[in-house]
Amino acid sequence: MATETQGVVRVARQVLSTIVINTALQIPGVARMARGSDQWTRLLGREVPPQGVALSVKENVVSIDLYLVVAAGCNIVDVGTIVQDEVASAVEEMVGMQVHEVNVYIQDVA
Repeated sequence: MATETQGVVRVARQVLSTIVINTALQIPGVARMARGSDQWTRLLGREVPPQGVALSVKENVVSIDLYLVVAAGCNIVDVGTIVQDEVASAVEEMVGMQVHEVNVYIQDVA
């Protein structure tokens, strides 16, 4: 019995961005995504993507850069670590892509 190919499933980059953003925003301590227009981005010399997330996809492996604003009074390192874990898990579970790295850049405290 021959197996038939049903076709290809492709996930748009915007879908990955949406998964990453929604997951990050659900983490306690994350106030919002940093924006490219935030006042500190030019001073820090780092160009922040408009949505606060940059993706690099090669074959079936994704690397993620997240730019966040965290809530005042939270442990910034703990929040960043939880974001890394949760975002990697969400991408792997929802789209089956391997996550090479999740880099979290805390841009400000709100």
